[in-house]
Amino acid sequence: MSELRRLLIEPERLLQARSANGVISLSSDEAHYIKRVLRRRIGDRLAIADGCGCLWEAVLVDGAGLQLAESPCEQQREPQIQLGLALALTRRGFDDALRMACELGIDAVQPLSCRRCTPQAEHRPERWETILKEAVEQCERLWKPVLHPLQPIETWSLPSIPKAVGVTRSAGLPSLSEWLRQQSTPWVWMVVGPEGGWDEQELTRFNERSWQPVHLGNSILQSSTAAVRSTVELVKWRERIAESAQSKRFG
Repeated sequence: MSELRRLLIEPERLLQARSANGVISLSSDEAHYIKRVLRRRIGDRLAIADGCGCLWEAVLVDGAGLQLAESPCEQQREPQIQLGLALALTRRGFDDALRMACELGIDAVQPLSCRRCTPQAEHRPERWETILKEAVEQCERLWKPVLHPLQPIETWSLPSIPKAVGVTRSAGLPSLSEWLRQQSTPWVWMVVGPEGGWDEQELTRFNERSWQPVHLGNSILQSSTAAVRSTVELVKWRERIAESAQSKRFG
C-alpha cells in the first residue's frame, strides 16, 4: 500500500459505506482533492485510513464515489504507551507545532488557555482538525491523534496521569528525558506554556498538582519549538521501552 496516496475518512462514514455496497460518497472537497490535486481517474486506486488503526484499498468508481474493499488490508494496534501534548495557545507557530507533533507520533493534543496567552492567539478547532487530518495522510499514520476541546489550565486535570511541565530560568530541574526514565505508566503528558511563560499562580498550581517542572536544554525555546522538542523526547522514550520489551521477549 505504500505506493498509493492516502485519504483519511471517518470510521462512521466507512461503516455507512460498508452497509451500502461498500461505496463511499465523497464530499465536494474530497472529490476536488482526488481529481485536481492527486489527479486520479476512474479506476485508480487509493488507500483509505480510518484514523483508528485500519487501512483499506479503494477504487475511484466515479467523480463522487469510492468502492471500498471488503476488509482492511492492514490493521495496527494502538501503542501501549500513549503520549499527550498539552499546548498553550500562541500567536504564531501553533499550527506548525500541531502538524509536526502529529507526524512525529503524538497521540493526543490538549489546547490550553493560560494567563499569559496573547490576545492574538486564535482558537481554531476546525482548522486544527484539518491540519491533523492532512498530517495523518501525509505521514501515513493509521491512528489520528485525539484533539481535545480547549480548556483553561486552571481547570484542566487528568488525575493519576504523570505530567511534565516545561519551565525556563529555574535551576536544579531534571531534563524531560531524565523525568521520563522514571515513568512506567501507559500515559504521560507534556505541558508547554505560552509565549509569555507561566505566571506565579500557575507555577504554584503545578506544584499543588504534582506536575513535574522540567527543562528542555540550555536555550530559551519558542513555544512551538518546545512542543516539537518535547514530542521527539516522548517518542524516543516510548521507542526505547518497546525495543527493550522486544529484546526481553526474544532474548
